[in-house]
Amino acid sequence: MENRAESILERYRKGIDELGEYVPVVVKEYNSFTGKSFEDGEIDRSHKHLMAFAISIKDGDEASITYHLDQCVAMDCSDQQIYEAMAVAAAYGGGSAMSQGVTTGIERLKDFRQR
Repeated sequence: MENRAESILERYRKGIDELGEYVPVVVKEYNSFTGKSFEDGEIDRSHKHLMAFAISIKDGDEASITYHLDQCVAMDCSDQQIYEAMAVAAAYGGGSAMSQGVTTGIERLKDFRQR
């Protein structure tokens, strides 16, 4: 069975590549902007991805949940940090954010931890 998280990441990457064929400057500038936004600064990269993960949970954006969770795992965020980010999202976003956290968030975390 294919890992759902990997499938979502692959669909996202293919979509970005396809969009880049039609509007290459937009994709290049977007990637540059977001890349700069997630560089280490006063806030380190892992915490920036934890913030983006929480925002993605609140927004219910499965592709972003998956992408930022992948980055959190790659940067050695602990499960506790990830679950606390889910809790913050739920505190701010209410029931829909809680639902995204306990379904999509936990499912993708399990996918990434099983790689």
